[in-house]
Amino acid sequence: MTLLPGPVGVSARLPWETAQATTPDPVGPDALHAICYRAAVAGADVYRFLRIALRRERGILRVGNRFVADGRYREVAFVAVGHAANSMALAALDVFGERLTQGYLAGPEPGAPNIPFRVAELPAGWGGAEEAPAVVGAVREIAAGLRASDLLLVLLSPGALRGLLLPPPGVTPAEFSRVLEEAHGFGATGAEVMLLARVLGSGGVGGRLLPASTAADIEVLMVDRGDGPALLGGGPFTPIAPNERAEARAVIERVGLAARLPATAVEALRAGAPAAPLPPSLRRPVLVTGPADALRGAADAAFDKGWTARLASLEMREPPDAAADQLLARTETFLEEGRSAPPGRTKGYATFAMTTLDLPEGVDDTLPCWEFLQRARAGLRRRELSVSLLRTAGPLRLPNDPDDPGDPGGWVVGAPSDSEATPTPDETRPLAMRPGITDVGLVAMSLWRPPAAPAKGKG
Repeated sequence: MTLLPGPVGVSARLPWETAQATTPDPVGPDALHAICYRAAVAGADVYRFLRIALRRERGILRVGNRFVADGRYREVAFVAVGHAANSMALAALDVFGERLTQGYLAGPEPGAPNIPFRVAELPAGWGGAEEAPAVVGAVREIAAGLRASDLLLVLLSPGALRGLLLPPPGVTPAEFSRVLEEAHGFGATGAEVMLLARVLGSGGVGGRLLPASTAADIEVLMVDRGDGPALLGGGPFTPIAPNERAEARAVIERVGLAARLPATAVEALRAGAPAAPLPPSLRRPVLVTGPADALRGAADAAFDKGWTARLASLEMREPPDAAADQLLARTETFLEEGRSAPPGRTKGYATFAMTTLDLPEGVDDTLPCWEFLQRARAGLRRRELSVSLLRTAGPLRLPNDPDDPGDPGGWVVGAPSDSEATPTPDETRPLAMRPGITDVGLVAMSLWRPPAAPAKGKG
């Protein structure tokens, strides 16, 4: 996997977002949380980063980390799968225009109005979606029709597993979904569940997405939430290694699922036949954005407002309660260190972390998010401290009104960051976001503003 450099002067706007340069800073009791939230989403904006990875300029075409003549390809096609499918498809369309002759999207949202290609909607859930056979078939159909003078862009983001995973032979999708959910309930981590899906499943996972006979040049551009390219989308371009089968067997034995697996799934755990060859024209995947970009954006925004920014963790993989405890513990450590430091002019301390709440990609995180927030609120020990949990894709639906499309993407518990606001520590306050930008995980954030010094009495 290759990491793409940071943004270098590319600026673009999606149809559903407002221009940040002309948008005033949010106001209200949680203004700094909202400012950092907006900066985190913008910092990992996949549309902007993909416009860097795909660029036409002065007769030269940049495709990932390669530079070729702009007329190198007769036809350009794409498939975009995952939560950021709309954003990635729009970037490709804006770069190639009419040269983009074929396309297919699969994600949790309807297609953007100006994307003239087929769209499959993938709801959240365990295992593969009902639409997965159609998604895998469409990808293979597009690839089969391309020639050596063509380019196929494979654009993957978290949630792609739902569109590329099929169950083992002889197992229904519902049965396989139950196996994966039970594995998590019995103690398998989110990453281990994704490994089981990759090793036991079929379809496009485990290096099986494209046939070896595909003649076109293939560029894979990915958005990562911290799981890595081998697990994202089930690793459609990474054949299963023998050690992965051994690790999967160990997980199944540890959580007590061996007796519950169908015979076809057990067979998949054996040594297996040699992996089918990958297309020789397949390029090394390029990571276009990830958790570090969101954290950098949020931390820079806090610093610009006069706060001291601290990194608690780039990847908190713990379940909700443990993740909330870890954030609060790291916050306390930073605050104690700050007490022993020379006096400064900081307005306070902002602590950031990225977390998956120990969930596989594509799973509905509504209840785990709510559990994190309640645990954080119960663990607050300073009246000036607040904690927020911020999604980088889509709205956050909470149990009190799961069908309300107006539900926000982030929430704050604890004291307001605005020293003039009235404290409401028992409330869980919403923060709005723009949907459909990217998905690099959840941003967990704490803010602590030093208590105001008591006013001196008159002599």
